[in-house]
Amino acid sequence: MAQPVDILRTRFVAQLGDERAYRNMRHAVQCIWQVEGLTGFYRGLSPTLLQIFPHAGLQFFFYHTLRSAWDTSLSQVLPTGGLVESLLCGGLAGAGAKVCVLPLDLAKKRLQVQGFEKAWSKLGQTQRYSGLLDVLRQVYKREGVTALFKGTTPSLLKAACSVSLIFTTYEQTCQALLYILQSQQS
Repeated sequence: MAQPVDILRTRFVAQLGDERAYRNMRHAVQCIWQVEGLTGFYRGLSPTLLQIFPHAGLQFFFYHTLRSAWDTSLSQVLPTGGLVESLLCGGLAGAGAKVCVLPLDLAKKRLQVQGFEKAWSKLGQTQRYSGLLDVLRQVYKREGVTALFKGTTPSLLKAACSVSLIFTTYEQTCQALLYILQSQQS
């Protein structure tokens, strides 16, 4: 359900300069539907689906691993179970998980802007891909292995901030609910 919205967001971000391919959301939906059909709204779906589960699983793995390390190694110096621990462990967990799926994220975005050549014509040659593996192969061949990690810094910052807030909110909510339950039992 969110994939068509993600396509629209990515294409609006990818528009360059004053010559815009889409005037507004309605125009973008009409253009994509007329030129690309239903499949235009689902470009990049395979890398999206392939990265969702590992990304979420890695976030939890890194978070719990880091919390365990904090509790065993840093508990003598820093307090455990607090806001700082949740923020730091959550941020590092988000960044670590994102690094692992960055090539899939790059492939997703490259596939999403495909069919959107009008906005890129001023930059020179545009690339066509047949799917996920073709994107990864062509990027590696033409641009090198480091190109698979383009956009690392903003991606890591976004992941670190959002995941730290998610885990901190979760931990603080659990502590508040536990406090309420314990006070009702007393």
